[in-house]
Amino acid sequence: MKALSEKVFLKLDMPNSKDRKSDRDRILDKLKIKYKNVDMPYKITKDLYPKCRESNFEITVTLVKRTYDWVVTRIEQGDKTDKNYGLCVDLGSTTVIMRLVDLNTGDIVVEEGCFNKQISFGEDILNRIFYTRNSKEKLYEIHKATIYTFSELIDIITEKSKINSEDISVMTVAGNTTMIHFLLNIDPWTIFQMPYTPIFNHTGFISCDEIGIPIKGYLYCFPSVANYLGGDIVSGVLFTEIYKQKELSAFIDIGTNGELVIGNEEFLVAVAGAAGPALEGGISKFGMRAKEGAIDTIKIVDNNIKYTTIENKKPLGICGSGIVDLLSEMFLNGWIDFSGELRENTSKNIIKVNSQLAVEYATKEESENHESLIFTQSDINQFLKTKSAAHTMVAFLLEEVGLTLNDLDKFYVAGAFGVHLDIESAVTIGMYPDLPREKFECPGNSSLKGAYKLLTDRDLLSEIDDIVEKINYIGLEDAKDFIEKMRAASFLPHTNIDNYPTVKQKLLERGLL
Repeated sequence: MKALSEKVFLKLDMPNSKDRKSDRDRILDKLKIKYKNVDMPYKITKDLYPKCRESNFEITVTLVKRTYDWVVTRIEQGDKTDKNYGLCVDLGSTTVIMRLVDLNTGDIVVEEGCFNKQISFGEDILNRIFYTRNSKEKLYEIHKATIYTFSELIDIITEKSKINSEDISVMTVAGNTTMIHFLLNIDPWTIFQMPYTPIFNHTGFISCDEIGIPIKGYLYCFPSVANYLGGDIVSGVLFTEIYKQKELSAFIDIGTNGELVIGNEEFLVAVAGAAGPALEGGISKFGMRAKEGAIDTIKIVDNNIKYTTIENKKPLGICGSGIVDLLSEMFLNGWIDFSGELRENTSKNIIKVNSQLAVEYATKEESENHESLIFTQSDINQFLKTKSAAHTMVAFLLEEVGLTLNDLDKFYVAGAFGVHLDIESAVTIGMYPDLPREKFECPGNSSLKGAYKLLTDRDLLSEIDDIVEKINYIGLEDAKDFIEKMRAASFLPHTNIDNYPTVKQKLLERGLL
């Protein structure tokens, strides 16, 4: 394993009248034999005395690999090489997930997650950006909220693992372009203002204490490609290795934003845009994130709704995977038509609420809060916009490069949503293309997994730069017929049913076509 950080034990000669070399040079000369280019910052140099002499120059040096050199982050007395740890982080706009990794073995010691404390400044990223506009004080508030989130997770992780935070030497972070701007206390306003360019794409390595992260080490943020195509997607591409494969792959991650990369070892093209809160249940009164009490799967059996909830608790609401199942099942059972309109009198579950139709998927007797849980016609219409955006991104990008769906060998569906989502349901409503099911891959949290991969393999630093250079990003503002394509994709599964042969067959078998 070639971890991003290493500890090395040195037994050096003590200075004497015949060897008057300085402490700093004595250490660096020894390190350069193996590590070549090594830098020792001032804050390390000023602590060499009396540390080195008290230990008779038997010391442990912690080094972090940067792009072009190694940097010393800590000097300890004696042999402390058995304790060297790193953190990898998925910095999401809603949740932050952090792993503690043993850099001597690559073992994952503990993984924890929590809500991003930025949420108090707005559920939507745009709200947070507008909150900070023209105010360094408000920008600093959101920056501190991000640091507090990191600090809270570090406290939880070190408490659970009984590992001292001083033994953590490096952190890799993957997040979207705006999240990294907030993390570094840099105004993200230009990301959403013409011509939509961020202040930076690459950060290099930053000392953690410089921005307030409570570890004695360095931070590496995955570089972004564009305003909507961030380091979390670059990290996902690194993990899946689609940039190395001969086969043609599509990599899609749909959350608050929707990002798509298509390509192989020869080329990579990408597109991204706002997907909205639909997949986190944000469009519905009873929509919720995938947590305890959320309905996550739905089937309609004998015209009755059957559901499961996370942790088998009484239902509190419905999350994204449950919504996709609900729409798919209603469509296949004739409760909604091709336009997504609810069909009154097809089920006792279809009721009227405030003069509009809605489907009741859990009664007030069943729900935890003793409320009837419903999904309205307006909710359906809003969700169809998200699903049509996902479909259209794929169709648009394939058309741009002169390819078809049949040319795709793999279709990666990233993120926690991809793991929990039923592929059949997603295909049925037209969110994903009707490909042979063996072509679908669900890598899970590829953002976090890519950050872990870099943490345990420093040689990937150069590959990350290659990925960023290789990606040709196409802005949707240049897609003149994108809205027209979205309208065509807003039907179930699509206006052209022949694009979905397996769905067409199911509808024929059920007498719905």
